[in-house]
Amino acid sequence: MIGRIVGHHGLKGWVKIESFTRPREQIREYQVIMVAMHGNWKPVRIEECKTQGRNLLARLEGYESREEATPVIGADIAIDYDQLTEPSEGEFYWVDLIGVPVVNLQGLEFGRINSIIETGANDVIVVQYGHAEILIPWIPDVVRDVRLEEGLIVVDWQKDDLS
Repeated sequence: MIGRIVGHHGLKGWVKIESFTRPREQIREYQVIMVAMHGNWKPVRIEECKTQGRNLLARLEGYESREEATPVIGADIAIDYDQLTEPSEGEFYWVDLIGVPVVNLQGLEFGRINSIIETGANDVIVVQYGHAEILIPWIPDVVRDVRLEEGLIVVDWQKDDLS
């Protein structure tokens, strides 16, 4: 998911978008987005997109009035994975990390990444550990190696840190 349509803007079908991309304006680069409508994903072309203050505004093809845009308010926005550019060395898309096993330097497996939390200071991976969750900061001192081709993330984290 790369964003969400959060409200109307004006009377001519423009909508406000909460973008999860970094930078948030990156969402403009995707000319066709997928919008979740009643449990189904519908491709929609972005006709125009602009920033106004803290808001990101878009005019979507086929939505020419406020009334026509009403059904998409609250809808999640996604793109096809092949629209993503190749990440730089040492960078990863969050979607690629979900489900990857996490082990410590001693080889003890903690579980798999369930989600990732953006805190501002650093990201935090949420690892499912049995019925509990472990929160591990995504910082160089802790996350030592990411081997996506092997399906493994190595952390400097001890079992005692699981409290």
